[in-house]
Parts: sequence; C-alpha cells; structure tokens
Amino acid sequence: MGYDTTAWTTAGNTLTIGGTTMYANFFINSAESYGFAAGNHEMLIFEHSNYSQSGNTPHLGTGTDPATSLDTGDFGDRAADDIVPVIWYIPDSIYIDAVYSLEGADANNSGGADTTRMHLMGFDFNSGSTSCLTNGILLAHNSDVTNEGNEQIYLSTWTVDSPSVLSGKVIVATFESDTVNSDYSLNVKVKYHLT
Repeated sequence: MGYDTTAWTTAGNTLTIGGTTMYANFFINSAESYGFAAGNHEMLIFEHSNYSQSGNTPHLGTGTDPATSLDTGDFGDRAADDIVPVIWYIPDSIYIDAVYSLEGADANNSGGADTTRMHLMGFDFNSGSTSCLTNGILLAHNSDVTNEGNEQIYLSTWTVDSPSVLSGKVIVATFESDTVNSDYSLNVKVKYHLT
C-alpha cells in the first residue's frame, strides 16, 4: 500500500481521501439528569463518550449565541474530565456539508411550549491550559424550535455558517431551552468530508 498525499493505492485500486462523506454525532439522553438549566448553552456529548448522568455537562454561557471561550479556572465544580467527553478534536482539516438534529421532550405542553435552539461551535484548543477553548466561531445553527411537548419529535436541518474547520481545532454542539418545562433527548448529526 502506498500513499501519495491525495490517495491510498493498494493492488492497483485507489481510494481518494478528500471528498469521502463521513458523519459525526453529538447527543444527550435525558438532559435533565446531566444538569441542564434553562437559558444555558449546554454542551452535548460527542460520539460514544461515556458521561456519567450524575455529572453536569459544561455550558457556554447564557447569551444569544454560545460564548467564544471556556476557562476551566472559572468552572466551579466541573473540571477537565467534564470537558473531554463533549469535544470533537479535528486532526485533519474538514468541510462541513450539512448538520441535522432530532429533539424530543418528555412532558406535555401544559406548562407552555419551550423555545429551543442548537449551535455547532469551533474553537482553538489550548492543551495544558485552563483557557482550553478560545477564539470560538459559529459553524452552524438550527432555527428556533417551538417544542410543543412529548407527542412529537422535531427534525431540524441547520444553516451552515462557516463550513471549513482547520486541523487542530475542536468542535462542540450546544443546546439551549428557554424553560425547563420538559426534559430532552437530542441527537445532532454532522455530515462532513476531509479537505
């Protein structure tokens, strides 16, 4: 097998690396049990990370969009081991083709519909620093969802705001709800290819 910067060659067959469609997933099952709070941009778990439901996932502030940095020194009772399961490290530059999400609530809308929103953020990653995530940019977002409760699942096709992500960056997905009328399960699928 040989490698020539654009393709792998084996027995005369060539597989182009760039352009191959791949998928990555962020999720949460029962957000309430992870300490999600109304108004917080709570980080979702990446892929197959094993995150204890007794722990609190990190959040990126309460603004209209998630915060553009995260300092573990200001993180209260959460620590570096809470951040690792929610970040996707990018070893090779990628291009985001599309983002989709599913969300489902566990309660009816007797308390009123929730307005929910999700974001995909890219950050510089600073190894060995309490300022582990800096220079954040919005990669993609969904339109606000008016979630009417536990009798329906909502699919969102996101707007991709900044599709190119350079190697060495990290990506996180966040969820924010304006109330805690319902508990949520969420699944975010990122369609991408290497560049």
